[in-house]
Amino acid sequence: MAIKLATGPVTWGVDFADTPTNPPWQQVLDDITASGLPAMELGPVGYLPEDADTVRTLLADRNLQSAGSFIFDDIHDASARERLLDVAERVSRLIAASGGTILSLIDKPDDVRVATAGRPDAAPRLDSTRWAAMVEQLNALAAVARRHGVQPVVHPHVGGYIEFEDEIERLVADTDLDLTLDTGHLAYARMDPAAMIERYADRLGHVHFKDIRRDVLARVDDEHLNFWEAIAAGIFCPIGDGLVDIGAVLSVLDRIGYDGFATIEQDRVPGSGAPLDDLLKSVAVIEHARANI
Repeated sequence: MAIKLATGPVTWGVDFADTPTNPPWQQVLDDITASGLPAMELGPVGYLPEDADTVRTLLADRNLQSAGSFIFDDIHDASARERLLDVAERVSRLIAASGGTILSLIDKPDDVRVATAGRPDAAPRLDSTRWAAMVEQLNALAAVARRHGVQPVVHPHVGGYIEFEDEIERLVADTDLDLTLDTGHLAYARMDPAAMIERYADRLGHVHFKDIRRDVLARVDDEHLNFWEAIAAGIFCPIGDGLVDIGAVLSVLDRIGYDGFATIEQDRVPGSGAPLDDLLKSVAVIEHARANI
């Protein structure tokens, strides 16, 4: 199987560059090197140094390849256009300079959808006007990435306005953008990750490997935990400890001939748990499953 495994600062809880409790980037890079994985996503722009030569040196010294990065922001908010275009320019420039290829575009949960995260029957959808504005914003950000030779892909994400199966269908129908499919977020939003990967094989640009705990997902239903509360409760876990069938996912990826990156992530509160230990556990489970395909 030609999948290239990677990880990234998200596994250490780094969703936003300016979170005061983020671990130092030097520690994260050292841990990624210790994991033995050959590649990494760069994390939110502004977390690592943005100087191109510095980032190239940091990666080369650790024998790491850049997979790319992401924008996790208010893509549903048309008034954020100028700021988002600036972010897209910065991150696309850094991805290209580091030799990466992928920019995942992720709509960040707002106060409305964060409350109904993972519950498709409870979540309000965007009306046609706001949906069209979000699609226009996605296309504008994608154009920036393409101008830098970077592939833009849309990451359906729990709590954002592209989360559930009907919203993914709507996005695919209304754009030519490929997808980052995240096994944990798909499962959280009540989809079968392997089935969704197979369904959208011709639009698959990138993959994230995640897992979620069944007991915490039950609390999402029973207690209406919002997305941030569920993370704090430990809904994301090492691969193999949750409900995602990673063997089925790997089998589908093999069958469709996917040969891109698969980034192992575990969303968490910054500073919590043992990220490197959890990552090594996930790698071992994935490698065992790969050997049995």
